[in-house]
Amino acid sequence: MTSEEFKVIILPYYKNMYRVAASIMRSNDAAADAVQDAMLRLWHSRDKLKNVRDLESYCNNVARNVCINTIQRIKITSSADTIPDVMSDDDVHDRVEWRDYSTFVNRAINRLPEDQRYVLRLSTYGGLSNSEISELLGISQVNVRVMLSRARNRLKELLSK
Repeated sequence: MTSEEFKVIILPYYKNMYRVAASIMRSNDAAADAVQDAMLRLWHSRDKLKNVRDLESYCNNVARNVCINTIQRIKITSSADTIPDVMSDDDVHDRVEWRDYSTFVNRAINRLPEDQRYVLRLSTYGGLSNSEISELLGISQVNVRVMLSRARNRLKELLSK
């Protein structure tokens, strides 16, 4: 796909991708950055886009995935670096344990089924409500509640082992 074809075929989806990103990121600047990253990913895989049936959904999914990855990266970094106030700054052992625990929790989250993992991250890291997640993913609010409940229960099981 040439750059002209890319402009004609993919760029019209920019506004919808921005709406998806803005609903997840809750910041205009962060949404714009996420859509730019999504466009870059689409550009790098432009030769594979010929095989995609529904380009609009595909582009929106790329934007959504970039947002989720960004939120996850920020959350992992901040949770690993955020140490409870009860720990002294001099206690290196406590810092290492806290980072190990954060890594352990993130690994457990990564073991959840993909749909549960997405919904949990959108709710927890993205701060989205069930209705916002429902609208974003195109599923009912009941399904969102069920997936969140299952994800949390499964996460409890994984963490208790």
